[in-house]
Amino acid sequence: MAKIKFDKVSLKKVFIACLLVIALVFQFAFLSYLFKSLAPNDKEDDSNVIMSYTSSGNYDYKVYLKPNEFINSEYLGPDEAYILNLIDHVHIDSLYNFSSTEKTNVSGINKTVAKLVIYYRESSDKSGNPEILKKENVIDEKVISFDDKTYNLIGNYDIYLDEYLKTLQEFQNQVKISVDGYVVVTSQTSFNGSVGGATYEDSYENTIKIPLSESVIKIENSQTKPKENKVYESDLLKTNKTVMGYIVIANIVVFIIICVLLRKLFMFTNKSEYDRVLGKILKNYDDVIVNTTSIIDISEYKLVEIEEFKEILNLSRELLLPIMNYEVMKGSETWLYIIKDNILYRYIISEGKLDYENKKKKTRRKKDNN
Repeated sequence: MAKIKFDKVSLKKVFIACLLVIALVFQFAFLSYLFKSLAPNDKEDDSNVIMSYTSSGNYDYKVYLKPNEFINSEYLGPDEAYILNLIDHVHIDSLYNFSSTEKTNVSGINKTVAKLVIYYRESSDKSGNPEILKKENVIDEKVISFDDKTYNLIGNYDIYLDEYLKTLQEFQNQVKISVDGYVVVTSQTSFNGSVGGATYEDSYENTIKIPLSESVIKIENSQTKPKENKVYESDLLKTNKTVMGYIVIANIVVFIIICVLLRKLFMFTNKSEYDRVLGKILKNYDDVIVNTTSIIDISEYKLVEIEEFKEILNLSRELLLPIMNYEVMKGSETWLYIIKDNILYRYIISEGKLDYENKKKKTRRKKDNN
């Protein structure tokens, strides 16, 4: 085994080795911190609440009328009976409110969807009566983003009934059965939040239903009760598990990379100069070098010794001939040669030759310094 020559170890290699050691130290320290952090209280009671929050919402609406000789008002207010044929459109104001006990970062989507939903008329129980047609249209979509204790979102929409009534009538004429139709307007709010290192997600929705199958209708404004929820210390555990999963995987990958780099660095610094020089030549010029296992009888040729590799490389390119490679002595001497007619051009790589060249360089440097 070749001895390590510490005087030939470059500062760059020492620097890389130090960085690798530091990276390993940080990696193990960070993993230790992550494992220790997996100890929040997983009970969900009032003593472990990080934050409480409430989502609420409601609808206000006005029913605008077509010009007619019966009702003088431009519109009617909520919770009244309305003649369907006199309705021009329904103006809806929707409100969503979020409030919490702690400042929290929240992002999400508020989407308002208008759906034409048609049921069989045979059953008044809509929960047990399947929908036979549903056409959905997103009439508004807003991005929610805030970092506060409270947030309010207001939306304004006009729902024109003529197009829905036309679709309902066409469907009923086609299937030849009695059906009930509704325009269902739903405000859907879904969001993700974070507070004190814990994450949570939630949703809230409100619905208003406009009947389309009776002459006189009442709008069903199903006010959803405020939705209360809490974020507990156990949510820290969920958050850390997710985050730690990615970090542990990343650290394992980094650890493997570090081990590979250390192995390469160790192997590289244990190579002799002969191995390094020969390996570099064979790697960089493998397109013109041909390996051979048979030694030639040099007595049959006129021998020309080449002092530098670049000279035999240039000769190969000029003569359009490959460079033959034969390792005369394993790990200590290799011949690179070209044969042209009866001439053998030879470049030798050997430990003795490299040591001699290094001594010459050192002597030259000493003279230059003096």
